[in-house]
Order: sequence, then C-alpha cells, then structure tokens
Amino acid sequence: MLSVDQVSVEQPLSPKEQEWAGPEALCPGWLDEEVSDGEVPEDTGDPDSATHGYELLQSALRQEGLPLTVDHTKEPRTGFGPLDMTVCILGSPTAFLPVLLEGGSRCPGAMVLCLSPTWASRVPSETSPGTWSLLLSQGVSFEAGGHSALEVFVPPRRATYVTGTFSPGTESSWVGELARDLDCPTGGSVPLARWLEDPVATRRLLAARAGLHVPPTLAFILGTEGALPEDPAPPGVRLVRLEDPQGQESLVREEVCAFLGGTAMKPYSQVAVRPAGWRWRGTGTRSTHGKAEGAAVAAAVVARLSGLQEEESVLLEALVPTARLPAPPPRSAAPRLPMALRICTVVCRSWGDRPQLCQVACGMGRAEAPVRHGAALPLGLDSSLQQWGLADPGHRQALAERLRGAAEDAMAALLAAEAELSPAQRGGARACTDILGVDFLLSCVDDTLELVALSANCQRCLESCLLAEAMGRDVGGPAGDLPRLLAEALLHRAQCHLVEGKDILLIGAGGVSKSFVWEAAREYGLRIHLVESDPEHFAAGLVQTFLPYDSREHQRDEEHAERVVELVRARDLRPHACLSYWDDCVVLAALVCQRLGLRGSPPAAVRLAKQKSRTHQHLQCCRRGRPPPAAFAVPCRRLRSHGDVERAAGTVPFPAVAKLEFGAGGVGVRLVESARQCHAHAARLWRDLRADADYPGIGLGWGNAMLLMEYVPGTEHDVDLVLFEGRLLGAWVSDNGPTRLPAFLETAAVLPSCLPADRQAQLVRAALQCCRACGLLDGVFNVELKLGPGGPRLLEINPRMGGFYLRDWIRAVYGPDLLLAAVLVALGLPPVLPARPAPRAHLAGVMCLASEHGPALRHGGLAALQGLQRRGLVRLNPLFEEAGGQYEEPCLSVACAGGSPAEACGRLLGLCQALGIDSPRYPVDHFLSHFK
Repeated sequence: MLSVDQVSVEQPLSPKEQEWAGPEALCPGWLDEEVSDGEVPEDTGDPDSATHGYELLQSALRQEGLPLTVDHTKEPRTGFGPLDMTVCILGSPTAFLPVLLEGGSRCPGAMVLCLSPTWASRVPSETSPGTWSLLLSQGVSFEAGGHSALEVFVPPRRATYVTGTFSPGTESSWVGELARDLDCPTGGSVPLARWLEDPVATRRLLAARAGLHVPPTLAFILGTEGALPEDPAPPGVRLVRLEDPQGQESLVREEVCAFLGGTAMKPYSQVAVRPAGWRWRGTGTRSTHGKAEGAAVAAAVVARLSGLQEEESVLLEALVPTARLPAPPPRSAAPRLPMALRICTVVCRSWGDRPQLCQVACGMGRAEAPVRHGAALPLGLDSSLQQWGLADPGHRQALAERLRGAAEDAMAALLAAEAELSPAQRGGARACTDILGVDFLLSCVDDTLELVALSANCQRCLESCLLAEAMGRDVGGPAGDLPRLLAEALLHRAQCHLVEGKDILLIGAGGVSKSFVWEAAREYGLRIHLVESDPEHFAAGLVQTFLPYDSREHQRDEEHAERVVELVRARDLRPHACLSYWDDCVVLAALVCQRLGLRGSPPAAVRLAKQKSRTHQHLQCCRRGRPPPAAFAVPCRRLRSHGDVERAAGTVPFPAVAKLEFGAGGVGVRLVESARQCHAHAARLWRDLRADADYPGIGLGWGNAMLLMEYVPGTEHDVDLVLFEGRLLGAWVSDNGPTRLPAFLETAAVLPSCLPADRQAQLVRAALQCCRACGLLDGVFNVELKLGPGGPRLLEINPRMGGFYLRDWIRAVYGPDLLLAAVLVALGLPPVLPARPAPRAHLAGVMCLASEHGPALRHGGLAALQGLQRRGLVRLNPLFEEAGGQYEEPCLSVACAGGSPAEACGRLLGLCQALGIDSPRYPVDHFLSHFK
C-alpha cells in the first residue's frame, strides 16, 4: 500500500469543483456519418442499420489506411462445416473494429460483422433444446492484412461465438434479440448489460466480494424483487426497497439522516442525488448538496422518487474527490489548478475463465468539471500519475500493480455473481460477460492512497482504451495489446465451443498422473471413447464408451491397430479425432489414426521419436540448415547384449548415460563411468525389467533394449511445443534443477524459465528443428534438452503432451491448456494461443519420493499440503503410486507460486523445511540453487 504522508490537507473543494462523472456519463455513439467512397452494397431495405453501418466501416478503414471492403455478394461463399469457426459481432462496426482486424489476421475469415437483423436468422438448436442457433446469411468477414469482404453465405453460416453492442441506440433492440438464448457462447446480453451497469448491483458486489472501496451509497430502489445475489450489505452501501414511492417522506428522512451521519461519510463533505437505471443512463440528471444540508438532501431524494419506474432507483452518494499531492516546484508563477483523475480499465475473460487486465486509460481534467468518458482525450496511466504529482517511479509501478489486482478482482467478483443468476436473468444459459470496463478514482482513505471503484460498464472503457491505443500509433508508438488480447479471448471461446460434443478416441488411460484428462473432458464437453488394456481401470466409468483391449505388447502394434479399428466399427463409433497422452500408446494411436483417416503425425515419425537411438541417428544424418538438426544430436549406440556394450564403449566416451531404449519416466537411467559399470547396470535391467508386467507404463511392451549415450554437461530443460502443419503455434520453456545422480531422478523445476530470452529461443529453435526433422508436424510434443556453453543438445523427444506437472503448470502460469491444444490439432484446427505469452506468476516445485518422504507424507504432511492447496497456497500433482525401490519414480510434485523465481523458491523452501521434505539426504536448497 502506498504511503501518502504527502497527501494534501488543503481545504475541500466546493461542490461544483468536486463533481465527478458517475456511471451514467455520456457514451459516445457511432462516428459521425460520412459518405463512403468505397464499394457500397445494394440497398438491403434497412438503411438505418446496414447501409449506415457499412459507410461507417468504410470511413474507419480509410482513416486507418486499410483497404476498403470488397463486395463479394455476387459470388456466395459455400462449404462451411461443423468445425468452421465463426465469431459474430452484432451492431456497431466502430467499437470492435480493431478486434475484428486482429482476429482476421490470427484466423482469416473467422471474424464476421453483422450490421443488420436481415443478415441473420435464429433457428431452434439441434444440440441444445430450448435454445437457438444463430445463422448468418450475410456479413463482412475479415482477412489478414486488414482486408475485408461483404459476403453472402450459402447455406447460412452457423455462429460459434456472438457478442455485440448491447447498449442503448437504434441497433440495441435487434442486437439483443438476435443474441438472446443462443446455443453458443455469447459475450454479453441486454439483461447482463443492464445488470452490470446498475451502480447499486455493482457497488454492492465490488465492496462485498472483491473487497474494493466504493463511494458511500444509499439507494432507494422501487420494487420488491431484483437480480442481486443475497450478500450481506457491505459497509457504506445500503439498499432500501420501496413498494410505493408515495408517502415515504418519513422513511427517507430517517435513512438520509443516518447515512449522512454515518462512519462511511466522515471523510466527505459533499453528496449527489441522482436517478439510476437503464432509462437514465447518459442523462446527467443530478443535484449536489453539502453533507450538512440534510433536509435539502431528503427533499431531493423524495422529488426524484416520484418519477421512477420498477427496479429504478434514486442514489444518494458521496462525491469522492481525487486525492491531492503537494505541488512540485513550480516551473512558472502560474497557479497550479486542482486536477480530477478518472482511471478506466478493460478486463477480459482469458484462458481458464481467469480475468486479465488488458489496458488502462486515464481521463484528466479540472476538478470543477466532471471527467466523462468521451469528453477528453485519454492518457496512459504512468504519464497521468506523473502529471498528477506522483514523481517516484517505484510508487507509480506499485500503484499500477494494485490497479491490476483491483480490476481483475472486480471482474472475478462480478463473474461469480453473474454465474448465480438464472438463464433468464442473464439473457441465455450461454450468456456471460467476456469484456468488462471498470472505472476507478484515486482518493485518500485513512491517510493512504486508495483506488475507489466507481462503476462497471460494457463498452465505454473499451472505447476509451482503444482510442488511447490509436493515439499512440498516431505518433509512431508500437501496437498495443488490447485488440490482440480481446481477439484471442473471443477466438478461444469459439474454439472451446467447437470441441463440445466431439467424439474423441483415446488410446491408453495412463495412471494417476493422467487423472486430469477425465475432468478436462467433462469441462470441454468431450465424448471420450477409451481403449485401455486394464479392464478394471478406474476411468471405465468416467468415459462415454470403454473398450477394453490388451495392447501391452507394443511390438505387435500393427496388429493391435487392426483390432482396435474393428472394435470401433463394431460399436458404430465415428470419432472425430484419435490421440494418446500416454507414452506407451503413441505409436498405436498414430496407426489407428492412419487407418481411420484421422489427422495425426505419421506412424513412422512417431516410431522414430519413440525409439531414442534412432532419433539421434536420424538427426545425425540431417545436415541441411544453419545450423542443421545434426548439431543437436548426441552420439549413442543401441544395446541388446553385452557384446553391444563392448562395441559401444569403443565409440561413446565415458562418463556416459545408460537407459532404456523405449523408456519413460526416467526409470532405469544411470550415469556410468566405465564399460564395467555399464555391463553391471545392463545386467540388472535385463534381469529385473523384462516385460510390461515387471513395471507397467515405462515402455517395456516394446522390449528392454537399452542405449548408451554420451553424457552432455549443462542445465536441463523441457520445451513443450504446439505444431500445426509444421508451424510453431506455441512454445513454453521450463528449467529443471540438478538431478540426483547416478539415477538422474528429477528433483526440482521452475516455470517460466530463468534463462535470458535469447537462450530460451535457442532451446525452442532446437526443439522445433528436431521435431520437424523427425516428421512431427502436427501435435503437442515435449522435448528434453541440455543447454551448455555450446548451445542446446537433444536428450529425447516425447511425441505427446508433456507429463508430470507440465500441463497443469503451463495452464496456471500462462493460461493455455495443452490437452485442449492436442484435441484441436487432432480435429484439424490450429489452436488459438497467446501470440506474446506473459506469465501471471512464477512456479517453483520439488519432487517427493516415497523412499525419502513417505513417512512424512503419511503422518500429516500430505493432509497439510492438501489443506494448503484448498487455500490456493500450493499446487500438488500426484504422479505415480507410492512405491520405492531401485527403479523409483517421484510420487508427488509440490509447488509454490511467487512474483519472481526467488520469491517462489523461498516459499517452497520454507514449506519443505516445515514439513520435513527438506533434509540432509534430500537438500531442497541445493536443488533450487539453479534458479537463484
């Protein structure tokens, strides 16, 4: 919290000077009409909507220096199917134009602007009874490079996501009607817009659920029922319901007197009385009074009550002045006038339904005049705070972080309350708020600077922030993040809808570490048809169809693939995609895809990656490129007998690494210093690990051949990639701590990587080139590498999603879900992922071993960790059933979050010391030393 010892103790301003714009401030409408000199479509019979909107669009495109819309209506577009994405924007072209352009660049043709109710129709949904599908027969679609086209769709194109301008105006009635009760995600509705822009509802929620300061408010509301969740009334916000506004003078006087004399009003000297409700939005109707004028205030409230309709209200609220800082040394003799500062924020529903602050813009003006949306050109937060008098950069940065937290907390509170509304109150079961504006003031509360939340809105903050970004471009500034973040959020929501109800053939259930798959399938609405070797697997009751089939002898995967296809056809299943998250089954899944004609990596490429020695030997032959993939390969030799050990010892220098050829989970990996040690280790493995029954899930179904690989010094890293047709869509780098030698057991990890950006880029490029060289062009892959002074060297490629904690961590830190990305690629859809991923936190984790930590976990440690997880203080990822022994795997990952790697590591170390995870035999501080 910022100290404000410097807050001014000047006398309060007059009522006129202390006015600020409430949530009923004027909202800018569409731009002034201009005559378009671009191509204009034929008259649709709806000149007040389509023609006018089309001309506005052309004007806006021209001002941005972009090509005008091309009329393609004489050549109808055809061929749209159930997997085609259509993000439909209804209404005004101006508010969402930057988002339409950005979305057109990311997913050409997916963004469609509907300017008229005659361009769309509603038909009963085929998938969700009681709802409607929105079909577009005409629209303006957006492509890369700012190109747009007016098109006719034959047959009509089905919307997979809908939003629009849910605000008063000529278009509001048809926009609201078209968006009502749809079967696809709908970013807002008229009922939601009215609810969100009701200051009574939002202030109660922001104060009670988000813990934010709001202006002290007394609301007299007409009616006995409302859409407010039943929260206890927060201090300073009181609601009085009136069945009849007549004859309430005595009650009003009592309530007004109590409010003006209450604790919440002590810091303030002025109040305003105004009507509130959708009908009064933008009217500016209000009166201001001194706090001591109790009788006049009560009379003003009574006068306003007579004009109310059902669910409208009269607000009595404190006029909160902007805090005043002492003036810096004057540059001139001119007096420094008091300033008013209004901060508007735009927050979106990002990946995982988490609020994300997208942009901030400020309005500044004279304290005696209201600072309204659209009344002044916006400024950035930092320069506004400087101009206001906050000179210290550290204070400005701290305030910016507090603003981020407050805005995101505000949206989280409103989304939680919104979810409690009925479908009728929301305007449809799929209607929700995806873009939210929240206005703040900076005021002085108890001698500290505090953010005071004024109101929420659906569009005004968005327009102000987009204007601020456009002004930055006018002077050569870089493109802002707002259009990109909003386009990504909308496109992601549309993609989530596309996978709903899709039939996914999943090969191999895996163990406890893959339990998240079944929860995710329910979350995304996937219909899972599971092929699994264990007929008693716990997932049998969690899927749409369970197909028990013993495929553990993976050397016979060609035969298994034929049998699996027969099972699928015998059940009359028609899967849309087939994939596997379980290492043992990736080749079988590729063979099944090939036989069913489904998208996936070629079986030969998956086999190449699955067999570690072949991976490196193939890459050593790939000598095209600068540098070629061969630069990342490591000398290695396959071992099937002790004679192979002798021959390999002559070509692979020691120390070396001996491990299973088809292994997984690090089981059986060992550092060997000599040929004698290699012989001894091979003899143990070939004796103990012969078939899958000896140690399920580590690749023994492929045999127990080994390989001897040159030891590569350096730090170890994981790179998780998403590729579509060989194009890199997303990459995430994590760091591993020092392994426990000689078995190379993983000990610790952090995400994001602590490496400089250029070193991370080396790892990503090496991983990408290795995957491409092996023929892995479509899917989600995990690549393990070492990074030394000479650059990256490959350890192995896992032709499936990263295991252990990686999917959970990437989702927590960055938002995207690797599981969903894998499904989308398998369906033939390029996943929409963040173009510039920014971490929301840093995670540091440590592995627990049954041999080291079993007693501590059993005797209260695990219960304590689970309690901390319920409070959001740790992340737990169960990995394998608790079992020690010579070939041990970690049983649990324990992670803590922080604002930096040092903070996350410090919290984790303290936790491990308190719970007995840290010990001289298991020195967590040493394992975390790589990340400091």
